[in-house]
Amino acid sequence: MNSVEELCTLISSRITWGPGEDPRSLNADTPLLEMGLVDSLAIMEIVTALDKEGGISLPDTAIVAANFRTPKALWAAIGNLGGEGDE
Repeated sequence: MNSVEELCTLISSRITWGPGEDPRSLNADTPLLEMGLVDSLAIMEIVTALDKEGGISLPDTAIVAANFRTPKALWAAIGNLGGEGDE
């Protein structure tokens, strides 16, 4: 995973989109929680996908609502791992 755009693609593929909602509209500043796009199940699916597809293992302490407010917030949390999350 090399960019927040790639992260947006991964997140978008884990969200259940409603009729008329466009997955391509997801960007780094999309308020995921505020818009109701992610719930606890979606967060765990994103965490699992990050590990399997991105080689990024988030520690339990990083799986908090603040890190899932926007894709940019999650990208910052990943950056703050300082190599701990990389396999």
